[in-house]
Amino acid sequence: MSSGAIVLSCALPAAAQAVTKQVYEGLPPAPQKKFIDPKYNTDAIDFFPHSATIHVGDSVRFSATAFHNVDIPAKGRKPVVLLGPTGTSVGGAVDAAGAPFWFNGLPNFGFNPALIQGVPPVNYDPFKTAKGKGNFFTYTGRKGVATPIPFGDNPKPLTVKFTKAGTVRYYCDLHPGMQGVVHVVGPSHSVPSAKADAKALKAQIDRDFKIAKTLKDQQPPPNTINVGNAGRFGVEYFSFLPGRTTVPVGTTIRFQITPLSYESHTATTGPGGPIDNPTSYLGIIAQSFFSSQFVPQGIYPSDPFGTVGTLTPQSHGNGFWNSGALDNVKSSPQPASNSVTFTAPGIYEFYCMVHPQMHGTVIVQ
Repeated sequence: MSSGAIVLSCALPAAAQAVTKQVYEGLPPAPQKKFIDPKYNTDAIDFFPHSATIHVGDSVRFSATAFHNVDIPAKGRKPVVLLGPTGTSVGGAVDAAGAPFWFNGLPNFGFNPALIQGVPPVNYDPFKTAKGKGNFFTYTGRKGVATPIPFGDNPKPLTVKFTKAGTVRYYCDLHPGMQGVVHVVGPSHSVPSAKADAKALKAQIDRDFKIAKTLKDQQPPPNTINVGNAGRFGVEYFSFLPGRTTVPVGTTIRFQITPLSYESHTATTGPGGPIDNPTSYLGIIAQSFFSSQFVPQGIYPSDPFGTVGTLTPQSHGNGFWNSGALDNVKSSPQPASNSVTFTAPGIYEFYCMVHPQMHGTVIVQ
């Protein structure tokens, strides 16, 4: 792990600490309710405020409000690697008809275990308000710090004291592209007042909300479904777009993640609702995305890379098809889109296994 040990416990900060400024990992709780309202169904994948300026010896308190963490690498180092092979290979993976999947023998993938504490319960609640004093860390640049993935309830905040002047960039490991900055200045320099900081925070939220209001109305080209829709500054619509599509038999539909997205999504259909029925076929796959090793049927496409699959209610024995994980990370082997041809009539319900609240319907006549 390149940026330093995960915070479990550290020494308390010095009593002479002067000022502590607040940064939220994701939207603050009050405006987040406005963004995720079904009317907009969006989120802003950013730190709030995006930039903070403090004096040497002052601190920043980082509080998680959703599925974000904070990673402050040591000077000259990179953030923690979020995903990677688990050291084992896929073996014995078969579909509901008993046929082996094509990805047997390929690596299993999962979260970096350094970012997971034990076997945490999964809480889909987007309001993970940090409580209590939490953990403390003094940043000198020699050693980095990263908080665990906040799977459970009320993750502990992290307060970081900065002892050297300079510009420090920090990251969310779960969302490549999400980053913030702390400007640490000497005592002779002025820093924004609490009133000025509040004004800057409000301006950032207002700007992002203007973007959020437009995303649901941006329709993709024909026979294309956007799995989420991202705007600037990490603002993203969390559903399929269009949410309901009617096509004739024989139509090929392309499921794609949009270019500005910091997220990873899937387009997956099969038996069960991943939230309503967590023990169903899709439910088990979705639950694995909150563990140290993913079910390979979720991370890999159901058909080999580069092929256009076909889909009927009997595919893979139970109507299963998966795009595999889609993302925009240049170093990732995962594609940004995948296509499937619907060769039989039916109603096909699609979900994102990473964000099971995302849902779309394809009606084939």
